[in-house]
Parts: sequence; C-alpha cells; structure tokens
Amino acid sequence: MKVVVLGAGEVGWHIAGRLAREKVEVTLVDRDQVRLDQAVEAMDLQVVHGQGADPETLSAAGLTTADLLVAVTGSDATNILACRLAQLLAPPETKRLARVRSLSFFEFFDETRFQNDLGIDFLIHPSLEAVETIMDFILFPGVADVIEVARGRLHLVGLKLPPGHPLLNRTLAKIHAEDKPNILLAAINRRHRLLIPRGDTVLKAGDLVYVVAGEGDTEKVRNFFGLTKDPVRRVTIVGGGEVGFHLARRLTEDSRDFKVTLIEADQDRCEYLSQRLPETMIIRGDGTDQELLLEENAAEADAFIAVSTDDEKNLISCLVAKRLGARQTITRVNRSSYAPLVTAIGLGAMVSTRVAAAKAVLKYLRRGRVISVAALINEDAEIIEFQVPARSPLAGKRLMDVKFPEGSLATALSRGEEVIIPRGFTVVEAGDILAVVTRPEAISAVEKLLGAK
Repeated sequence: MKVVVLGAGEVGWHIAGRLAREKVEVTLVDRDQVRLDQAVEAMDLQVVHGQGADPETLSAAGLTTADLLVAVTGSDATNILACRLAQLLAPPETKRLARVRSLSFFEFFDETRFQNDLGIDFLIHPSLEAVETIMDFILFPGVADVIEVARGRLHLVGLKLPPGHPLLNRTLAKIHAEDKPNILLAAINRRHRLLIPRGDTVLKAGDLVYVVAGEGDTEKVRNFFGLTKDPVRRVTIVGGGEVGFHLARRLTEDSRDFKVTLIEADQDRCEYLSQRLPETMIIRGDGTDQELLLEENAAEADAFIAVSTDDEKNLISCLVAKRLGARQTITRVNRSSYAPLVTAIGLGAMVSTRVAAAKAVLKYLRRGRVISVAALINEDAEIIEFQVPARSPLAGKRLMDVKFPEGSLATALSRGEEVIIPRGFTVVEAGDILAVVTRPEAISAVEKLLGAK
C-alpha cells in the first residue's frame, strides 16, 4: 500500500510514523525542509519538499499511483484543495482523507457534497473525536484510558495501578478465585509494552490494566478498581477554543445536568462563547492562575479539563487544580514528547487530537471488513473491530480451539443487538463483529485469521 501524507506537523508526523512502522510505503510532504530531514532520520519513509496543494508537488510525491491521500496540514483550505486536485490527478480508487477543523465548512456542505464537489472521501475532525473521548472519561472518573467498542455498548477501561493497590502482587487466577469480579481483563501495559494476560500473570505497581465493561457494568468496574462512586456533576474547562466550545456545548446538552464553568483568556472569545453557550458560566482569565481557580471553585470540581491549544498551560492548569483538590483532571496534550510526562506526574487522563486523527486514518487503512480502530494509551497497541466473513478460519469455532497470534486477544463480540464478553467456549459465527486487542506486529496475522486479508 502506498500513502501520501500532507503536513509534517504533530498529526502528520504521528500518522506517517504509525504507517511506516507497519511497512506501509509512505511519502511525507511539507514546506519545512528541516522537519522533513528529521522525519527521514526518525522513520522509514520518503519525503517531498513543497506545497501540499500544488499539482507538481503532489505528482512528485507519487499521488498518481497512491492508494491513499491524507491531507492534515494546518490549513483547512490547503487540505480541501489537495483532495480536489487528487480527485483530478489520482486514480478513482485512491481514497482521500482531509482534516477540516472549521465548522463553518459544515454549514455549507453535507457529507455527499464534501465527496462529490470537494473530492473528500472521509473527513477527519479531531476536536469532535477528542470531545467524545473526554465524555467517556467523565463516565469513568479516575481512569487513565477509555475506548468504545461494539458501537459504544462496551468500553475498554484502563487504570494505572498505584503502589499499595489491593490488586498488586496477586496472580489473575487468584484474583478471580478470591474476588470473583466477573470481569474480563483484556490487556496490561507495562513499561510501554503490551502484555496479554494469563492466569499466572502477576499485577505490578505502575501497570496500566484494561478491563472490558458493558453498559451495565460501570459499578462493577469501579468496584474492581476501587474508584469513587460519586458521579461527575461540576466541570471546569480551561480553554475556550474549538475543543472547549464543543465540550461545553456537549455537557450542557447532556441529560445528566452538568454544572459547567469555562475559563478563557481572550475577551473577544469570551463574548463569542457567552452568546453561544448561555447555560455555561464563562470566566475571563488565566487558567494557570491559582487565585482565579480558587475564586471559581476549581478545587471543588469533579472534573477539571484543560483543553487549550497550549500544552504547557494545560499541564500547569491541571497540576494547580490537582493540588487545590480537584477530584479528576483531564489534560489535552498534542506533543507526543509530553505524553510520558502526564503519566509520570500522575495527572490522570490525557486526550490528544493527533491520536484522534490517527484513529480515523487507521480505520481507512485497514484491509477487509474493519468496523473501527483505536489506539491504546501510549499507542503501542490497538483494538480493532472486524466483521467475521464466512471464509474466516474462525467462523463456526470456539475461541479456545483457535490459536490467536501472539500479542493479541479477543475482547468483545457483537451479534445483532447482542453484545458478548467472550470466553473460551464462545463460538464465533460468520457476520459477528469481533474486537481484538493486538500489538502492531501481530496485526497482519490477526487480519489473516479473521479473513480480512
């Protein structure tokens, strides 16, 4: 497969790196030669220096023979024009993905017009994806990662185990025998390495443990992890940009009756937000100012969420809020170099718009009947949902009778309206949607097993 990625910023860099690791033929295009030189040193890919919306540059990048164009520059106009040019220059079967951040485009174009008139097969809107991720964190306060599967009817919930946690230094077999949690432990992230758990696996401090939770299992998951049972009601948001605006609107429209305060430094933006978010308390100020946070009762927030475009300010805001007593912090971090820092200083949940963009691209890239793709935290593993075709070696067999590739585990199964947390005796049928946690090196073998390749 050949992929052309336009834009070597955080999003484009991340996408190109993920694809290159899977031995996809990637060409990265950008106007910054220094950035391209860094990409060549860090990844196995080709680079082209030039403007992404220039026909000559696109041709030099090999667009005429590409399978996929991913336009993720910092300019919506450039991304849209590049897709329109690709519609004219590339073969009809070439897929065209574009990141479009401004909602004003959506006021004039529906999905059909985006494809027919602008040449965009799939729109990437990282901000809206990030908002939905934050809403999942609010559903499970205190966890480090939440991933929806089975069209939202199941969640993969991850929590980092601190020293002294009651689950530590016990085998999983002993935990299930003594505690009887009736819950599927799907994966363990230990020092940035995915472990597929077995009965003799011993949990250690610092492990990021993932369990599968159904719609009615919220209480069960909280009990298993020892999390607070108090629901989130008071929310403080720092940053009134695109993510902050959509998050505040999503919260105030929710039936759970959230009380929302939004802090934004820019006066004009505050006036804009006040007009469009009448049920949100808009405060003009610096979200890193401790006195302001005390005045606005950030210490009493059930969830303190920093989503400005400045990673450093987000980190500082959440650190201050945590020290003041906020029950849960959620930090927006787009620079990949900061992700380990969030985990190391114990800030809790993290959301990234670049990861949201990569998720959309990976879904398009996968072969066969792929329903959805999501990366686990630290991005060293994925959960992929496949629709099982009749030709799959898995169809008609019990899971215990099938050898899954090393580094992979079936974690959820959907059959019509029924959602099943699979066990060894579960029989997989053609047409089922199976969610599999897998390391990158096992993806090809998993696709083959499920008949998706």
